[in-house]
Amino acid sequence: MLLSEVTVNELLALLNVFINPSETVRRIRGKKIAWFLPVLLGGVIMAAFNYTQPRMMMQVLRNNPPAGVSAAENAKKLDEMAPNMEAQARFSTVTAPMFVALMALMTAGITFAACVILQINVRFPDLFNLVAYVNIIDALQTLAHLLVLRGRGDAVTMYDLTHHFGLDLLLAGHPSKLLTGIATYFSIFTVWHIVAFAFGLAALANISKGKAFLATAPGWVIGLLSALVGALARP
Repeated sequence: MLLSEVTVNELLALLNVFINPSETVRRIRGKKIAWFLPVLLGGVIMAAFNYTQPRMMMQVLRNNPPAGVSAAENAKKLDEMAPNMEAQARFSTVTAPMFVALMALMTAGITFAACVILQINVRFPDLFNLVAYVNIIDALQTLAHLLVLRGRGDAVTMYDLTHHFGLDLLLAGHPSKLLTGIATYFSIFTVWHIVAFAFGLAALANISKGKAFLATAPGWVIGLLSALVGALARP
């Protein structure tokens, strides 16, 4: 009976993070291992994506051989690459839950440091739980991207390997790499995550939403800078 009550409570906390983060906070506050369910679920989704993505990359390379390379030569080269790609897929699949937990821990650590600086009173275990639940929104984006890739099948392109759920869909012509990086980063899910995290922290620490947005900003700013570096590094 107790186990079922805990499970129902965590499932309701998981559902509420999408529409009512303050209710999620109420349900997970003070619960030592409330993070387990969202980390497990996020890890499973990431594992499925990590298992699929290298295979999609190989298909892209098959569909688009380098200039001056025959189809036979390209196929031979890809066959040589296949064992390493398979090993990478297996490793990233197995370690996905650990990676999800580590990313939540890093975000919680950065936000906790900001809370200390801003004199926001919050317990780190509660903050870590909140981050784990809010990160399910990112997992939802990963799942959506996975479904897009699976839907493309053998017709997958290099464009498909990057998610496109945001402002980048509105860009026309040939925008700069910087603008493309910013627009791609701010997907519907990323904005949703930013808002949910700030609202959740406001409820958790009993502070204004403006102060909560300020405290949570370092985490997504670091993510934005990382995305911009990746965008600028692309040929």
